[in-house]
Amino acid sequence: MYNFKMKLNFSKYSKQIKIFSIIPVLVGLANLVECFLPSKQIETFVVTKNSSYRAKYDTTTYNLYFENNNDQFTEEIFNKLQEGDEVILHVSYFTEEVSKITNKNTQQTFENSTSEIYFKYVFTIIFLVPLVYIFKKKSLSAKQSKYLVFIIIFSIISFYRLIKLNLN
Repeated sequence: MYNFKMKLNFSKYSKQIKIFSIIPVLVGLANLVECFLPSKQIETFVVTKNSSYRAKYDTTTYNLYFENNNDQFTEEIFNKLQEGDEVILHVSYFTEEVSKITNKNTQQTFENSTSEIYFKYVFTIIFLVPLVYIFKKKSLSAKQSKYLVFIIIFSIISFYRLIKLNLN
């Protein structure tokens, strides 16, 4: 009987993979540069609030939805803000991740310390890994190619989000 299992040889596409590796590098550099840029301020208001409990991990997620943005916040911030409250969001320059939020009525400023920033730093490092392989003169091994393809595919989502947020 014939085995129809197909095995893809990624190393054959080494040159194309190197070219497409520019995408994660651009996303990684944008994230890196964003760390040094001042935050933008957006005046908006709270549209809705939503909390969800995940029994599997015994965690609760607190989401606030604004006119043009939404993000996860700590329980303290979630409880202090109500629907309709006018706020000033202090957001990162490209990705518009909320770092601080100021309630315009009470002038209280809250730091958004949900630890999302650490995930962003990890992804920045991962997205900059292809920089090592772009300038490699020899072709990539099959294993290196597979890793880079995974990083490229994952970074395309972030790249699309960056373009969508910044072309409005």
